[in-house]
Amino acid sequence: MTLQPNRILHSCRALHACALLVFMLPTSMSAQEKLDPGGADRQLGTDVRQSELPNPEFRPHGPFTGPIDIPHISRFSELPNRMLLEPHLIPPRSIRELDSRFVPLFDRTLREIDEDELQETAALCLARVAHEELQDISGSTDILLKHLESHSNLRVRFACARALVNADVRQSAASVLMLDEHADDSQRLWIDRALARWNITAAGDIWKRRLAVDSETPLAVSLACDGLAALGDSHASDLLHAVVSNKRLAFEKRGAAARALSVLAPETAFAAAESLIEGSLPERLLGIQLLSSTKPEAHARMFALCADASDGVASAAWAALFRVNPEALLPALPTGRSHRDAVVRMTAAHIMRRFPNAERSEWLHQQLSDKHLEVRNVAREMSIRVAEEQPQLQDGIIAMASDTLTTNLEDWQGIEQCLLLLGQLRAAQFSDRCVPLLEHPRNEVLVTAAWLMHLYPDLAVQDAVRKRLMQNEETLKNPALISAGADIGEQSSYLIQYAGLERLKDLQAFLEPNFSKSAPGGISKRAAAMWTLGLFHEHDPDPEIAESFLGRVADRAGMLPEDQLVRRMSAIALGFMRTKSAVPGLLAAYSLDPGTSLIPDSARWSLGMIGEPLPDAVKAYPQAVGGWRLTPLDD
Repeated sequence: MTLQPNRILHSCRALHACALLVFMLPTSMSAQEKLDPGGADRQLGTDVRQSELPNPEFRPHGPFTGPIDIPHISRFSELPNRMLLEPHLIPPRSIRELDSRFVPLFDRTLREIDEDELQETAALCLARVAHEELQDISGSTDILLKHLESHSNLRVRFACARALVNADVRQSAASVLMLDEHADDSQRLWIDRALARWNITAAGDIWKRRLAVDSETPLAVSLACDGLAALGDSHASDLLHAVVSNKRLAFEKRGAAARALSVLAPETAFAAAESLIEGSLPERLLGIQLLSSTKPEAHARMFALCADASDGVASAAWAALFRVNPEALLPALPTGRSHRDAVVRMTAAHIMRRFPNAERSEWLHQQLSDKHLEVRNVAREMSIRVAEEQPQLQDGIIAMASDTLTTNLEDWQGIEQCLLLLGQLRAAQFSDRCVPLLEHPRNEVLVTAAWLMHLYPDLAVQDAVRKRLMQNEETLKNPALISAGADIGEQSSYLIQYAGLERLKDLQAFLEPNFSKSAPGGISKRAAAMWTLGLFHEHDPDPEIAESFLGRVADRAGMLPEDQLVRRMSAIALGFMRTKSAVPGLLAAYSLDPGTSLIPDSARWSLGMIGEPLPDAVKAYPQAVGGWRLTPLDD
């Protein structure tokens, strides 16, 4: 392989500081992976579900029976749509690929180029490869170890150490340990954690020396304390106690020492806490750290701090006691559930789920109306868990939620959470209570009520849905009539899906204007109209409607191409209709459109529904990994 010195050196010095940080960044989950709940079951490049033929009897109707996944922080505009779940098509994965020439280039640079900056950069590149698990770098272990142990340039040694740590090469531990005396805090972050993970006993001596030096930074002391606790080094307890007792030291240092002491010497930590829990606010917080052990007497002392006058102390005590002994907090639930601190209220919600009964279910229900968003979300999730795990409490939880829909319309927070809860618990009998909520002033209610109605369509509210859809359409045509911020287009999208599920075919003329890009109400409403019109003509292709769908599917070019969601729903609608004449247009969509749009998968699904031979499943697509400061010559 030929190296390219000019390209190697270009921007290397200017970007050198950035190179030191690149490999330290955590690898984040891609958007595709977040959208792919079946990723763990997927073979490389092919989704198992996609290899199956569509069910020709598939017919969306009636109550939804599939999984209902609602994120922790739910947004009314991001709730599960049946048009996106029936059929449920999973986007193809993107596979991050590193050109096979890169790792050999980095390796050869370390072995053959006698230039410190290039060697450092090559080692940092290998560190990134290992951190992001792009390829195996074990073939470079020998040269990385050699430079770590004997290179004259300290920066090269640190870069090689980082690569070996990222690759989890434990045999490098002794040499990595020797770098500690030269390390700054940013380097100790990964050095100390690796030594603790590898259980390197010799590191304990360095960490204990660090505790004895007042000038060490809080981070350095914290890492030392965590490392000693991980090693189980009880001989450090006297040093840790001295740090905790030294009022001249920063609180961060004393807190880290207190955490480690509670693990290594619970008796000593308990005795030290006795002199702190009646002191100042920082001392009481230190006392909580010291009491966070397995010692029952410590839990009793911590319980008293749960009622502290300071919210900071009380919330820290609740959180700490919940970790070590949640049952001990049961006597405090009557006050904790409505405590002025949100962390306390959330902790109380978790405890009520751990130890449920009818009264605590009612308390959880009351928290659905909490002023704090996070408390409301936690209370809803805990209520759902209780209902699922305790069948004898489920009816009561559902009854309280359904009553909330009609009792206090100003409690929009509680109503929104109850609508979500009823949806997740498949309580399908409350559409009539949702009808008045369609006119609520808050989007969180007026949209979520329509969402619940479309999940479990009820024949009894058909006329109300028709009326509301007509009213929304007139309002959308006259923006001056829209209440400030009201998202009635999103509401209409759910009600239109309801109309499709109930086959309200008399609404066809009302929905057809949504073929136009200028139709008011937004993309979700127009896409829902495509899906619903397809259901209206199941097994009964209307030539004019089919032609309109094909026009939407093919509108991929020009100055203002059609939105991908509208195109996708149009392709699916052609499958609902079993439109034979659509085969050429669907094949074009399968071949031409990007896989991430899900249009090729939608076209493929429809081809199967029509009875055509099923094209190959849309495979995962490679995504080249860039940003390297050393690059091989192009062939």
